[in-house]
Amino acid sequence: QLSSTYGPIFTVWLGLKPMVVLCGYEAVKDALVGHSEEFGGRPSIPLLMQLSKDYGFVSNDEKKWRELRRFTLSTLRDFGMGKSSMSQKVQQEAQHLVELLAKLKGNAFEPMTMFRHAVSNVICSVVFGSRYSYSDAAFLELLNAIGNYISFFLSPVAKVYNTFPSIMDRLPGPHKKVLADCQKLKDHIQEKVQFHQLTLDSSCPRDYIDCFLIRAEKEKDSPENMYSHKDLVMSVFNLFGAGTVTTSNTLVFFLLMLAKHPHIQAKVQEEIDAVVGTGRAPSMEDKLQMPYTNAVIHELQRFHKSRIENFPRMTTQDVLFRGYTIPKGTPVIPVLSSVHSDPTQWENPKKVDPTHFLDEKGEFRKREAFMAFSAGKRMCPGEALARMELFLFITTLLQSFTFQ
Repeated sequence: QLSSTYGPIFTVWLGLKPMVVLCGYEAVKDALVGHSEEFGGRPSIPLLMQLSKDYGFVSNDEKKWRELRRFTLSTLRDFGMGKSSMSQKVQQEAQHLVELLAKLKGNAFEPMTMFRHAVSNVICSVVFGSRYSYSDAAFLELLNAIGNYISFFLSPVAKVYNTFPSIMDRLPGPHKKVLADCQKLKDHIQEKVQFHQLTLDSSCPRDYIDCFLIRAEKEKDSPENMYSHKDLVMSVFNLFGAGTVTTSNTLVFFLLMLAKHPHIQAKVQEEIDAVVGTGRAPSMEDKLQMPYTNAVIHELQRFHKSRIENFPRMTTQDVLFRGYTIPKGTPVIPVLSSVHSDPTQWENPKKVDPTHFLDEKGEFRKREAFMAFSAGKRMCPGEALARMELFLFITTLLQSFTFQ
């Protein structure tokens, strides 16, 4: 609404701090892709700094961030992100969901909890090398801590904390409990790290933690060692935070929208029946033969306005951008939902319309204005895994059930 008055680039003031806001496809793409280096920084967020102490791959240290992000992406690829081995882990969790839902015998249910369990277990298999029972106390405590932190991070109290951190640190309040719960989770991750150290076989790494420990040993004498145990603990925490809440929230939104649009749900089920049938589970190999399902998944992602989409960037240098001089160190919010509702890019931006991603022959088509995983140098590192989870969870569930 502000952009309709002030244009695609404008400044808002948060207390005494200016923040530049970018709206619409052209401005956002130009910043994140055309000027990716200049807009590639992250401002210091006090609540995040209090949790991370600047460790892990969300570090504000540009050199450390680049190194740990590169390591994490390559390790996730090595452990099958986007490959059949990872696909099997996601299929396993999807089948657990089917079994749980079958026991409900058509009764109403609250989907968020079981979806979060399933998505989190995929991350557990990559990070810890094993999955948890959905009733495991440590697993539930882990998920509860992450869920509460994300919810608090988006709350009005968190905005106050980030504006007046030195004052809030001296006051009681919900931030104290959330940070204490997160410390328990970090302690749990530390215990896992210690177990991995005792059982480590450098010639046969089992998971992300093993790979990190092996790399840490190689780098231990380096003057710029970025592979400390604290960096490992926070990197694991970050993987859980980024990889569970966003994907499970998106899956629940998908179910709600499919229930609201039964004709779309029915057409997806027809394609599942035609391509997969009922004798086996859907696989990633089926995706190329299911253009309508793929289009629906992309369209629902376009339509979904995630509350954590607009994570701020920061200018790394003075930049002349579209006629404006933006000083170094200025926080910038690229509003991704404005890209997904840009009327210059989408035929029916306010409606759920899978044909946005279908050509005249009914084949799937990519759209440049699709930025569900952001764009540029800070794109979501878990994009390949998230795409796999969205496709396999939705097709496996719709193969067995209709949601109302």
